[in-house]
Amino acid sequence: MPCTSPPYSSYGWTLVGAVVEAAADEPFLDFMQREVFDPSEMKDTALDDARRPAARRTRLYWPFAARNPRLGVESANDGDISCIQGAGALLSTPSDVARFGLAMLGGRLLRSDTLDLLRTPLELESGESTGYGLGWFVRSVPFGEEATTAIGHGGSTGGGSTSFLTLPEHGIVVAVTTNISYAGKLPSLSLRLERIFGGMEAPASQDLDGDSARIDEFRPRAW
Repeated sequence: MPCTSPPYSSYGWTLVGAVVEAAADEPFLDFMQREVFDPSEMKDTALDDARRPAARRTRLYWPFAARNPRLGVESANDGDISCIQGAGALLSTPSDVARFGLAMLGGRLLRSDTLDLLRTPLELESGESTGYGLGWFVRSVPFGEEATTAIGHGGSTGGGSTSFLTLPEHGIVVAVTTNISYAGKLPSLSLRLERIFGGMEAPASQDLDGDSARIDEFRPRAW
């Protein structure tokens, strides 16, 4: 039944990409370049087009079995995923992803009321929060002796993984990427880096078990 559970899906954002193309009357990537990449000073972000591979595109890998990189990896197929560019299909660098986050926090891309709308978690019919706004996971994470709101996203597709985390109250942005799908330790690594940038001593890996469970929710369970 609708509004009774929060299953994740990226298909809606593929549709949003098509709507943007129609409304702007231009290719989606041209719109993104002008409205997002240029204002964010992103210099190394482009469509992952297997027909015209980017000159600096690294080799991408896929877990050999059970979506577990520890069991070995193999080269990911160079499939054409340009049709899902509204939901992904972009090549980038952690530096560019961090620049995007800083542009979001700095008000260079959207009005503050629009940002608030994107960051407001939707509710189920029961009144329970989904912890997910419009395209962003919203969580409370430890920060020093207190908690703070973390907003971000993460996931894997086509031979790569990304964990993207922002702390709006502290102006901190963390972006971690790797060229292997289903790299499960990225969310906890993001949390460790967030604590370091916040001036705190990085905890030992075993101390992050409970916190990682929270931050791990930034990674969708299904695609």
